[in-house]
Amino acid sequence: MSGMRFDEIVFVDNFFRSPDNALPSYPANRQFLFKAFGLPAGRLGLQCREVHARSEGGTLDVGAMMDALALPRSAAGWARTCAADLAPLLDAGLLPRLAPRQLVIGWGMPPSLMHWVDRQGASFIDIEISPVRFASHLAFCARTNDRQIEAVLAGWRIDEEAFWNEATATHGYFSRRSASQLFHRGLRVGLFCGQSAIDLALVRDGRIARPIEVLDPVRELARSVDLLVIKPHPYEPDLRHLAELAAPIPNTAWTDANIYALLCADNVEFVCGLSSGALHEATYFMKPAVHLIASDRNSRGHLPASCSDWMPVGPGIMSLEALAGIVAGASDMPPRASRFPDDALDRAFALRWGRDAQNPGLVTPPVPTLGAVHDLRAAGPARNWLSFGWRTIDGVGVLTAGERACVVIPLEAGSLAGASFLHAHVEGLLSAPAAARRPLVRAWIDGHRADVQAMPGGGVRAKVRLDLSIRLNADPAPRVLVLEFEMAGDGRASFELQRLGVRPTASPAASAAMPSAASAIAVMAALIFLGVFSSALLRASSADPEAEVTGAAQWTQIKSTLTTPVEWVRDDLHLLLRQHRG
Repeated sequence: MSGMRFDEIVFVDNFFRSPDNALPSYPANRQFLFKAFGLPAGRLGLQCREVHARSEGGTLDVGAMMDALALPRSAAGWARTCAADLAPLLDAGLLPRLAPRQLVIGWGMPPSLMHWVDRQGASFIDIEISPVRFASHLAFCARTNDRQIEAVLAGWRIDEEAFWNEATATHGYFSRRSASQLFHRGLRVGLFCGQSAIDLALVRDGRIARPIEVLDPVRELARSVDLLVIKPHPYEPDLRHLAELAAPIPNTAWTDANIYALLCADNVEFVCGLSSGALHEATYFMKPAVHLIASDRNSRGHLPASCSDWMPVGPGIMSLEALAGIVAGASDMPPRASRFPDDALDRAFALRWGRDAQNPGLVTPPVPTLGAVHDLRAAGPARNWLSFGWRTIDGVGVLTAGERACVVIPLEAGSLAGASFLHAHVEGLLSAPAAARRPLVRAWIDGHRADVQAMPGGGVRAKVRLDLSIRLNADPAPRVLVLEFEMAGDGRASFELQRLGVRPTASPAASAAMPSAASAIAVMAALIFLGVFSSALLRASSADPEAEVTGAAQWTQIKSTLTTPVEWVRDDLHLLLRQHRG
């Protein structure tokens, strides 16, 4: 084609996110751009090359760049590069110089790289997957500093009404496969959406924002609903940052339900998060979205003045016709292609969170029979209380899938009339491999730390019985009971939830049946010995935090034995004595 504006296309990604900064990189995204655009570019006679970090086989010395910018080689240093001035890197020959006849196509470019291109008179297209992912097919979102390229991209822009239509179809899909309410009819719910811990969208003022930094506005939002439900990102296994946010907010619960089933739930009143893409999606489901931070990557104060807004575009921008329009002179722009595969990005990326045809959507948890013990080892309605962090194994039962798990139990209106306390009794097994160090399970009830039980080491399966209680001083009475479990230690322990019972009482002492007189004598004798032992243990453990945790856990278990039905007492005492001998 004659009269082309560009001679070469340079493909980049955010190369500061590399092992040089102790961060995982995702070269597949840059390689995808190189291959996808490289084929039509070759047909047009254009040269193509990738520019990337030396640690990934490229030519860029990211470590030397960080040193030249006086930034640490760490995640914190990477965040500072988001809006940094990269001129010193050009002067030092660490970044390549560009010319106006070069086009840079980048995946998730931070503002600093956009300025690197723009200040040298070159053009760029910043591309990534659109945050709207409930549609039938994945799409791109793109922005550029070139007005002619912007006009070509606009020709492939996805009409806004198409997303509204897709949201309508999603509502219809879940109306036939999902409960219309989350947890309980009439429960007012707010949703907090988590993100990957390392995400360019989390960089604010050159720092990686953490959920705890927005505690005050989140706590205020939580006060406006009955329950604030935390939905972690499915590809982020580390929940510590979210747990830190949840700890000071008593009315929180966790869910791993399908995000679009949640957005379709009638009782979800708002969606909040730091800068999650789900906030953008929520608007199409008529849910108020609360963005708690403004990220540097989309701040007009950090972007080149010539940078366009993001626009959603179809995969057809990878076609010969689209690329020819991008690189052609103004008089040589070709017509739009007649057709490009709508599922081109679906094929390339294969998986996308949220669009799971096998997901049944929301379930309807049953109201418990108060005073009864429900067995979760066999399949049944009680398993619908398992809201987050559980896995079921045929022939085994229900086990924690990670370090944190949650149970949400709906309560019938009026069922707690006259009660001053609500008690939950939990039975299960704590398991750990032989190499595990002092695994323990902690429990919370409605956001309050309630009980902890520990094992002296791994390689055994220990019975766990937790008696949890809260005072009912709220008016109206709670609509749900939330139990949380945390596996502490070295992350290899698991807790098998076997039986669970809930009952209201007028006093805390009525939480369990009293043992018979003969058994009471045996219990008291054992407690005299164990009480002396535990007091000594706790006094002696002040210099050893781990021993203090274990000692406190054992003493909690001793006290729990007092309110344990008689048939369980002997096993509890046997376990405690065995731990003491260990």
